[in-house]
Amino acid sequence: MSIVNIDSLTVKAGNKILVSDVSLDIEPGTWCTIIGPNGAGKTSLVETLAGLRRAASGSVSISGTQLSTMNERERALVVSLVPQHPEIPAGMTVREYVSLGRSPYHGLLHAPSDNDRRIVDSVFERLSLQEFSERDVVTLSGGERQRMVLGRALAQSTSVIVLDEPITGLDLRHQMGLLELLKAQVEQCGLTVVATMHDLTLAGQFADRLVLLDKGKVVLDGPAGQVVRSHELAQCYGMNLRVIDVDGADVVVPVRS
Repeated sequence: MSIVNIDSLTVKAGNKILVSDVSLDIEPGTWCTIIGPNGAGKTSLVETLAGLRRAASGSVSISGTQLSTMNERERALVVSLVPQHPEIPAGMTVREYVSLGRSPYHGLLHAPSDNDRRIVDSVFERLSLQEFSERDVVTLSGGERQRMVLGRALAQSTSVIVLDEPITGLDLRHQMGLLELLKAQVEQCGLTVVATMHDLTLAGQFADRLVLLDKGKVVLDGPAGQVVRSHELAQCYGMNLRVIDVDGADVVVPVRS
């Protein structure tokens, strides 16, 4: 049974169609990445899944309940978001920021419970954030900050996490580190990940499934290796792509015409 159901979803901004009649079923404990060229509708799709945008038509359901029937707190209990450009407030420690992930359970004005503290401690251990616990959030490097933002999302203890370009601006080591942390949560904790990514090589290596989006519509949906090696991928990007096997991993290389 799917945990995320997107049924005939259309999203608009004014008269412009951003997502057109998209239907997807995503199984629990899997990693699904949305790929496609700029303007394909990737961000609009995941923002609608996270409850930040309203559907013009169609529906999004998580665990059988439509998001449109939930208030903000109810949505925060079932789906968490790591945005592409998160707001990082100054004057807050890393522990305080990550602990905000527990606010849907007790509100901002109530002290965290012992269970909240245990969950936050577990997140710090899983993401190796202990040494940054009392640091001001603005003093962190890009990679440290992304781990902290992921920590806040994991502290929400939702079954689904949505990430919009989570590795943007990170160097190669921090890109791999963040993706490996996420993959561990999928494999060890049964987390369901829905992400957008520009790097086709990394998208293919970490996702179980790739959904190729172009002009708001699904062009191809299937196992990562199948989509990466498809003719449709090069067509959507409008360029010559070559896929090379490197130690069993597909590496996507753009080739000049």
